[in-house]
Amino acid sequence: MKPPTEFGEKEAADSMRQAAAILDVPLHLVKECKRQGSRAFRGSRIYLKLLAEEIASISEPDTVPFNIPIGPYCSPETVREFQELLRVAIRAHFLTTDEILEIILDRIIEAWAPKLKSKEFGNVTEVIHTGFGAAVMLLEPDSATDDFLKRTVAALTRATKRRSANV
Repeated sequence: MKPPTEFGEKEAADSMRQAAAILDVPLHLVKECKRQGSRAFRGSRIYLKLLAEEIASISEPDTVPFNIPIGPYCSPETVREFQELLRVAIRAHFLTTDEILEIILDRIIEAWAPKLKSKEFGNVTEVIHTGFGAAVMLLEPDSATDDFLKRTVAALTRATKRRSANV
């Protein structure tokens, strides 16, 4: 099979037989993709890049078994493997920018909650919040930015209120 990278977004075939021949795959795979509602089939055209991606994913497993590190005494190898799995999840867009930044913001709140409104910290929460919001706005759809900003401002407000209540 030819890899999807060999085809442009608009390259198309006029029949399933032609698509199978161009992709160098059995005709039954092309037919199976059509039966499963492939996005590559639009009107009378079959878009080769999309079809090649879908056929390639058929042979890939849906899941990969891995060890999840539990507790501070797990093996460094397990931690490294898990970190690599997270990197793959980020690259494959299984974790979105707003989800990643929300995790980071939670870590900031956890580590710095007592100092978030202190004089030495100034308006650091506002700066972090604005910067993270800008990153989400640049990398995610418009609705994600609004939702992210609402969730994170609420988290920062709760952390600040807890800090005020404990003083």
